Amino acid sequence: MSCQGSKIKTTLCVLLLLLLVPVLVLAQSDRGSITGTVTDPAGAVVPAAKVVATRADTGAVYETVTTNTGNYTLPSLPVGVYSVSVEAAGFTKYIQQGITIQTVQVARVDVPLKVGSASDSVTVTADAPLLKTEDAEIAKSVTGDEINNLPLTYAGNGLRNPTAFTALTAGANVTYDAGANFEVKVNGIPNGLFRTLMDGQDITSGIDPTHLSEGHPSTEALQEFTLQTSNYAAEFGQVAGGLFNFTSRSGTNQFHGSAYEYWVNEALNAGEPYTNNGSGGLVRPLDRNNNFGFSVGGPVWIPKVYNGKDKTFFFFNYEEYKTTAGFSGVLGTVPTSAFRNGDFSAALISGPSGVLGTDPLGRSILTNMIYDPTTTRSVGGQVVRDPFPGNIIPTSRIDPVAAKIQALIPNASTSGLLNNYAETDTLPTTNSIPSLKVDQYISSKLKASFYWSDWKNDIPKNFGDGMPAPISASRFYKTRTNTYRFTVAASSATKKATARAMS
Repeated sequence: MSCQGSKIKTTLCVLLLLLLVPVLVLAQSDRGSITGTVTDPAGAVVPAAKVVATRADTGAVYETVTTNTGNYTLPSLPVGVYSVSVEAAGFTKYIQQGITIQTVQVARVDVPLKVGSASDSVTVTADAPLLKTEDAEIAKSVTGDEINNLPLTYAGNGLRNPTAFTALTAGANVTYDAGANFEVKVNGIPNGLFRTLMDGQDITSGIDPTHLSEGHPSTEALQEFTLQTSNYAAEFGQVAGGLFNFTSRSGTNQFHGSAYEYWVNEALNAGEPYTNNGSGGLVRPLDRNNNFGFSVGGPVWIPKVYNGKDKTFFFFNYEEYKTTAGFSGVLGTVPTSAFRNGDFSAALISGPSGVLGTDPLGRSILTNMIYDPTTTRSVGGQVVRDPFPGNIIPTSRIDPVAAKIQALIPNASTSGLLNNYAETDTLPTTNSIPSLKVDQYISSKLKASFYWSDWKNDIPKNFGDGMPAPISASRFYKTRTNTYRFTVAASSATKKATARAMS
């Protein structure tokens, strides 16, 4: 669409650019770059050489040309494995394969060309040098497969948390509090000063950064995870205590999937010492949890309608954690059968030890004595009531609503007045993280990406009384954290063309 002409067109173009500019910036922060210098056999630089990077698993192409000084840079490359080819008139085509690009990595690949025919080629199979010469940033990166091999499950919400990798990073210390909140200290910086990015989008909690436990991505949905500890690039300003950079997994030209299950059951646990379950065995308290899920990714393919190979890709992952813990043997106090019918005679304490004093009429006031509110009167300026005979409330005086509420209370399991109920309860917890990634390669100069995840948590709070709802103090704590991201990544040539159209 041309941006010249009517004011309406101009206004729409301005609004579109205002929307795209911040997205273009965000799209670079979770990606890497390839840079280098192209030279001839004599060591002189080669200008205007065509440089092409091709991603191995999707076939996505990224192009540029060398400058007058022979330098080139391919920015904003998604994490993955690439091959780089260089062509120039009078020289043999150069191809280097197997270049792994990590999050926020600047890989230097210098290219020495040889004189020859362009129809010939020299192929090199080698990764980029491990020695970082382009910046002084200190960071630690781990791939999704490596993260999956770590013991990630921890007490709290139960879902595998990829931030456990932090413990392997030099200068970083990570712990999780009782609520599974994420506490990390990087290079001695106090906790709570770090930032977290998901595909370049800031997902740090605005209330408390440690609440990453209420919105972290699924481990299976991650391509790579990087912790930057110091010397951040300018685009990552305002960071003191570490920058956590997640990169989500994308689909490829091949269909891939996985299914996983981490299972715990008390039948597999050792029994508690010195206990008896009544059958000659040891007591094994209820302890059951399942951390399971599946993933599937590949090209978007609709038979006879659309073939997304080399163009449109998706990756879907679903992870869920379920646990059921239980407790028993805790003693509580509930009303006896007599109390439920208004007979509190057993609670009345008579004799000298139960006398609390005398009323204005000279009658003894006994411990746990219940008075009839309908007999309220004044005697000598003081309020007086008569006790219910025998400390028994007539059933006709019991409020029907109160009787219904009382019926919700479990019956006593022993004959005592106190500690007469053995509390038992099960505590179910459910957490899940569905996520979806869609990538669209429009051209070598324009690409789009969409990511969505929904972190769900249903966990009981204030449990332990064994009472049913709604009279129980137990409540379910529900957390919902939705993350949406839409990115349009354009090459420098496309940005320049857009700027000229607006001028």
